[in-house]
Amino acid sequence: MALKIGVLSQKGGVGKSTLARAIAVEFARKEFNVKIADMDLKQGTSTSWNALRQDKKVKPKIEAQLFGEVKDVLKQDDLYDLIIFDGVGQADSQTLAIAKACNVVVLPSGLSRDDLAPQIKLGNEMIKKGVSRQKIGFSLSRTGRSEREIQDAKDLIESVGYAYLGNIDEKTSITQAHDQGLSANETKYDTINQTVDQVIQAIVDLIENDVNV
Repeated sequence: MALKIGVLSQKGGVGKSTLARAIAVEFARKEFNVKIADMDLKQGTSTSWNALRQDKKVKPKIEAQLFGEVKDVLKQDDLYDLIIFDGVGQADSQTLAIAKACNVVVLPSGLSRDDLAPQIKLGNEMIKKGVSRQKIGFSLSRTGRSEREIQDAKDLIESVGYAYLGNIDEKTSITQAHDQGLSANETKYDTINQTVDQVIQAIVDLIENDVNV
């Protein structure tokens, strides 16, 4: 049975696919057989990116596929070590189904309350529907240089009882990496790669903590 990670959001533009692809690469480096379940049939961001990655023969190899139903993803449960759900940029019944199926759920957000409030609301709704708070974590995406803004966002996340997983800065090098079929932790700058991998390590810790609860 595959480990399952959901990267979900109430709205688009919060770095969801950026994080999903980076998680996939990091686990594939550790020889996990990884599949990204791209649930956004209109955008298909992760599948398009992976097609470019395969065309350029980038290693490690990752699989990605468009899916319209969670049940169809779960039919492949025994074929992979890790399945990452890259959810649609909105909350619907499918979002809850993904959350219930996953070992952990990551809710990426921008720094502003306009971004954070919908994600916090989404997390709260998941809990009301039976998803354990212990398996939900928040990351910050497209952050700038303001340590105060990052700290304020972190404080807000933790004040409402959620795990804070770290932040991924908005960097041109990440966009350039994506354009080459690479992930945010495969840029030409070690410092950026290490920051992204710290977020992924926090996700791994969240998985381990949930297992031990």
